[in-house]
Amino acid sequence: MRRMPSPTTAAPHRPPATVLVLLVSGALCGTLVACSPEQSSSPGTTTASSSASTSPVTVTHAMGTTTIPADPGRIVSFSSAFTDAFSALGRPVDVEYRSDFYADAAPWEPTDVPESRTYPLGQVPDVEDVAAADPDVIFAGYLPDQATYDRLNKIAPTIAAVGGSTQTDSWRDATTVAGQVLGKTAEAEKLIGDADAAFDATTSKYPALDGATGAFGQISGQGLAVVTGDTDPANEFLSRLGIVIPDNIRRASSDGSRAFISEENTDLLDTDLLLMWPVGITEADVPTKVRGWDDLRSVKNGSAFLADNTSAQSLGTPTILSISWSLDKLDPVFAAVEQAASTPSTPAGAGN
Repeated sequence: MRRMPSPTTAAPHRPPATVLVLLVSGALCGTLVACSPEQSSSPGTTTASSSASTSPVTVTHAMGTTTIPADPGRIVSFSSAFTDAFSALGRPVDVEYRSDFYADAAPWEPTDVPESRTYPLGQVPDVEDVAAADPDVIFAGYLPDQATYDRLNKIAPTIAAVGGSTQTDSWRDATTVAGQVLGKTAEAEKLIGDADAAFDATTSKYPALDGATGAFGQISGQGLAVVTGDTDPANEFLSRLGIVIPDNIRRASSDGSRAFISEENTDLLDTDLLLMWPVGITEADVPTKVRGWDDLRSVKNGSAFLADNTSAQSLGTPTILSISWSLDKLDPVFAAVEQAASTPSTPAGAGN
C-alpha cells in the first residue's frame, strides 16, 4: 500500500507515508500525528540461497519473521517499494493495492502490474478483499497493529515493513528481498548499485551537500511536522547525500520519530536545505501561514522546496524506481545549496 505522505486529515496511505503523521510513510507517518515510534531493530534481514534458482527466503520485518516459499505464485503488494522493486527486476506483482489518494501512477511507477486495486485513504486494504485476490505472499509494508498483521498472515505469508522503520519499507531492503525471492540477487545488487551511483554523482556535483543541514516535513492546518527518525526512508534519502538533521530539531521530537514544531519555533527550520509538503494550503499561502517563513535561510537562498503530492510521495516513500526522479527534481535545490555555500556572507554592519 503505497504509504506516502498522506494528507493531514488521515492516517497512512499507500504505505504509510503520511500526513502530518505519516508524512511520509513514510514520510512523516500518516498524519504526522498518529505514528508509532521507530523500531530499534533492523527489519529486512534475510537469508536465502544466492543461486539462480529460488529457495525459501526468511525475512525479519516490523511484525516478526516470516518465511516466503520458493517460487511463490501470486504476489500481492500494498508496498510501493516492493511493487517497484519487483517490476524493476522484470517480474511485476500480480495485484497492487494503493490508496485512492494515489490512484494514478506517479511518473516513475511501473505500468506493468496486471491488476491495481484502491482502498480509502487512512485505512488498509480490506482483509476479505485481499483474501479474494488469492495471494501466495503479501508484501504489506506499514500495518497499524499486530491484529491486522495476524489476519493477513492467515491468508498468506505476510511481510510488514522492512528496513528498520515501522512506517514504510526501505527501498534498499525491499529491493534486496525481492531479488532473493526471484532468485535474482545479482540483478537486485546491480539496481541498488545504480541508485548509489546516482547519489554519488549528485554529491560529486554538489560537494556542499556533505555536512549541510536539512529537514523534510509537512505544513498543514495542524502546524509543522518534521521527520527525525534515522531509519525513516525519507531521512535516509537525505543522509545518503550527507545532509544532517540539526540537533535542535531532533530535540524537539518526543519519540525520536517526528518533531512537531510550534509556530513560535519556526526558526528551528533555519537549515541549509528545507523540503516541506504543504497539505490543505497552497504554496502561495505558505509565507502567510508559517510565521517567519521568508526569514529562513533556505527560503532566502532558494534552497527551500515545497513539494506537491507526487514529490512528497517520492521523498517520503522512496523506491528503487523513484530515486533518480527525486534527485533530478531536487537538482535546482541542491544547486542553490552549493551556490549559497560558495557565496561569502556579508559581515554585520558592512557597507555602512
